Amino acid sequence: MGGVEVVEAFRAALDRLAPKDPLVLAVSGGGDSVAMAHLVHALRRQAVIAHLDHGLRPDAHLDAAFVEALGRRLGFPVFLEQARLAPGGNLEAKAREARYAFLYRVAKRVKARAILTAHTLDDQAETVLFQLVKGTGRALGIREKQGLVVRPLLGLERQALRTFLEALGEAWREDPTNQDPSLDRNYLRLAVLPLLEARFPGAKAAMGRFARVQQEEDAFLEAEAARRLLPDPRFFVPAYRVHPLLEAPCVLRRRALRRVLEALDLRPETRLLELLEGALKGKAVTLPGGVLARRKGGVVFLIPKDPRLPLPPGFRRPRPGDRLASGKRLFEALAEMGLPKELRRLWPVRAEGEGVVEVYGQTETPMRLALEEARLALGEGEVPVGAVLLYGDRVYRAHNRVEALKDPTAHAEMLLLREVGGVLSQGKTRTVLKGAILYVTLEPCLMCYGALRQAGVRIVYGTENLKEGALTRYGVGEGMAGGLLEAECAKLLTGFFRSHKEGCRSG
Repeated sequence: MGGVEVVEAFRAALDRLAPKDPLVLAVSGGGDSVAMAHLVHALRRQAVIAHLDHGLRPDAHLDAAFVEALGRRLGFPVFLEQARLAPGGNLEAKAREARYAFLYRVAKRVKARAILTAHTLDDQAETVLFQLVKGTGRALGIREKQGLVVRPLLGLERQALRTFLEALGEAWREDPTNQDPSLDRNYLRLAVLPLLEARFPGAKAAMGRFARVQQEEDAFLEAEAARRLLPDPRFFVPAYRVHPLLEAPCVLRRRALRRVLEALDLRPETRLLELLEGALKGKAVTLPGGVLARRKGGVVFLIPKDPRLPLPPGFRRPRPGDRLASGKRLFEALAEMGLPKELRRLWPVRAEGEGVVEVYGQTETPMRLALEEARLALGEGEVPVGAVLLYGDRVYRAHNRVEALKDPTAHAEMLLLREVGGVLSQGKTRTVLKGAILYVTLEPCLMCYGALRQAGVRIVYGTENLKEGALTRYGVGEGMAGGLLEAECAKLLTGFFRSHKEGCRSG
């Protein structure tokens, strides 16, 4: 590849990845980053150079001097800094973290639109190989763009950049540690990749294409996995609905659980994923850092070693012997709410005199009305699903009437939308029910969910619909929350289907 081709390939990548100035150029003094600085200069883009001395080599100050001189010749301001890395641990990881923190500081100072790093096609191939042989299971390679950081040289081979610099009569610095074959990445770069390229010409380019395809597929799968993570917002610790995860394909469930671990600042190692899989099925497990993963009903909780639940004004912690106004023991009521035992002693309650008059976050009234509707459906021989729609200052109620109306679409949710639509049609026509909330005892099916989403209605359901639930079965559930009065909603449905099955057998 000639110099003109290198410039044009770089121009196309930079126009696509970082079309606006100013830019921060991460220049180490090595051939790749020096070539990148010359290419940016050739395109007359506005940029500054940033160079971090990691303090790991005695002659590192010579690299800094070289980069500073390069910046003066090209007319780019240069930002230099020396890192002070703590001894011990993974020095490579610490150096990388320090480098990117420095680059982002420089970018903030100059209000940069992008940070350019000089990773090449060779780096991409090396990274893909490294990830495969290390067994990551996700050989995604290096991404072209991550936040402010862009890598416009990923499509260019290192040798093409060296040839470009030689044609300019330009020099660069060589890091002697890059020639040490005892380091895994150096071994792949120095020994393995040349053999592969000799035997299979174009192998590096093929691995680059492989990485791009993997990244595109990974982005799609990540989005699908994220759909399966339905946080339960009623609790003060991370908590997720169980069944949308258990019913998901394994590949999506594992990805979703990896996101859970990463949110806890834990590496998504296979053993930790297996522990979380066990927690979903009811086995209490302890994760690194003392986080307890425990399932209670349809929720898996991630409870810190020392959970600190906030205490709102006017509330206190439960005390032994506390009872509700109804006479029920408080700790029984907290258990029925779905709280694991580790949270019951900390849960905020409000008391007047000897009795507890309020349990924090217990907003059951609309779902109680929905349960009343579900019981009416049961009495009529319908699948016992009830729903309540709160819109404006009005409360609309309905239950399933599929059998009575001989209409497969006569679900409680659809009947409510039709009723509200009929009321609204008498006045100003509206297609979106802004601020409306629907409480339904069973997770909506795909038909009902689609209609409710089109109408802009928020959804709170009682228990999961394992057979036809929009989220649990089909993985779509944006805007839903689940688990309110879950046990009572599930018991009603379980009893109906058990009696129905027994009736079929006796018949």
